[in-house]
Amino acid sequence: MSKRNDLITGIVIAVFSLWYYFEASNIRVMKAFSKSAVNSTSMPKIWAICMLLLAIALIVRGLRNKEKTEKSDSFSLSAWFNKNLEVVETFGALLIYIAIMNFVGFIIASIFYIFVQTLILMPKGEKSYVKAGVIAVIFSVATYYIFVYWLAVLLPVGAIFE
Repeated sequence: MSKRNDLITGIVIAVFSLWYYFEASNIRVMKAFSKSAVNSTSMPKIWAICMLLLAIALIVRGLRNKEKTEKSDSFSLSAWFNKNLEVVETFGALLIYIAIMNFVGFIIASIFYIFVQTLILMPKGEKSYVKAGVIAVIFSVATYYIFVYWLAVLLPVGAIFE
């Protein structure tokens, strides 16, 4: 990744991780766990902190190597999008996943997200919609089963099913 891309990507991830951290604070905590140090907000906050630390590392790397960047290397937003198309598509898929989660529920939203993410990550010549669909259904249902039945963690059912 180029030095400029490190800087831009680091800033974007830092902003996202801060937003994610503050949104994790809005997760409801069950009364039984309200005084505990570990509750339903703990893991999302830990992930947000980890993302922020990695973003800071990218920013520092981008700034440290900024003076080594050639002046002829001009920035073009369209070129940046083309170089980082998979990253942009992943953020778009994540935003849609977040937006539809409460409406359609965990299973359907996760099937959609994993299907789209699998297609994004598959090599261009080897995209298989059937394979992506099977992976999405199996992992979404398995994750739901593990969280709801083994770990007793409630996941969104969806407004259309209530």
